Amino acid sequence: MLGVYNYTVVLTYLGMLFACAGIHFAFSNSDRSFILSLLCLMIAGVMDMFDGKVASTKKNRSSFEKQFGIQIDSMADLISYGVLPALLVYKLAIGDSIYPHVHPVGVRITMCICAIYLLCALVRLSFFNVDEAERQKNTDEHRHEYKGLPVTSIALVLPAVFIISYFAGSRRPPIVPSTVILAFMGIAFITPFKMIKPGFAGKVLMIAIGIAELVLLFLGKAYCLSFDNPTTQTDDITFSAEQLIYDEPLND
Repeated sequence: MLGVYNYTVVLTYLGMLFACAGIHFAFSNSDRSFILSLLCLMIAGVMDMFDGKVASTKKNRSSFEKQFGIQIDSMADLISYGVLPALLVYKLAIGDSIYPHVHPVGVRITMCICAIYLLCALVRLSFFNVDEAERQKNTDEHRHEYKGLPVTSIALVLPAVFIISYFAGSRRPPIVPSTVILAFMGIAFITPFKMIKPGFAGKVLMIAIGIAELVLLFLGKAYCLSFDNPTTQTDDITFSAEQLIYDEPLND
C-alpha cells in the first residue's frame, strides 16, 4: 500500500479523523453539536502537539519517511485547523431552524472570511513544508521557533470565543466574534513574525488550558434553547426581529 503506516504517523491520522468527526457534528444540528465539534478540534490539537515527538523516537527513519511525515502532517493540519474551523463558523452563519439568520449581507461576509481564512491556512502550511524541507537539508536540529502563528492555535482560541460569549450572557452562538477571530488569525498565519516554539512546560500549560476550556464548554451546555414541549420546538415558536439579531439573548 502507498504511504507510511507505522506508529510515527498514527497520531496524525487520528487527528485528521477527529477533524472529520468535528465537521460532521458541526452540521448535525444536535443539541450539543457545537460542543462536540469544538471537542474534536481540541482533540486534534492534542494529537498534533505530540505527533512530532512520537515520530522522533524512531531513530532509523528513512529520508522518505521524514519527508512523508512533513507532508502528511501539514495536509492533516489543513483539514483539522483550516477546514473544520472555517466550516464551523460557516455553519453558524447560515443558521438553522433554531438559530435562523436575518442578515444576508453579514452571512456573505462571514462566508468570504471563512474562505480567506482557509486560504491563509493553506498558504502557511505550504510555506512551512518548503521551509522545513530546506531547513532539514542544513541541520538535524529540532525547530526552535515558528514563522507566523501556527494554525494549531485555533484549537484553543475558537473554543475560548464560545466560552466567553456564553458566560457573557449570550444565548446565541458567537457568529460575529468567531468571524472576527478567523479574520485576525488568518492574517497572523501568513505574517512573518517569529514565535518561540513551546517546550514541555508550554505544552503542559496548553493542555491545562484545553482541559479548563473543555469543562467550561460542557458547563455552558452549548447554545441549546429550552422548550416546555420538545415536540413543538420549531412549530410553536415565533421569532421577533429583535430576537434574531446576532448575539441578542432569546427567551425560552
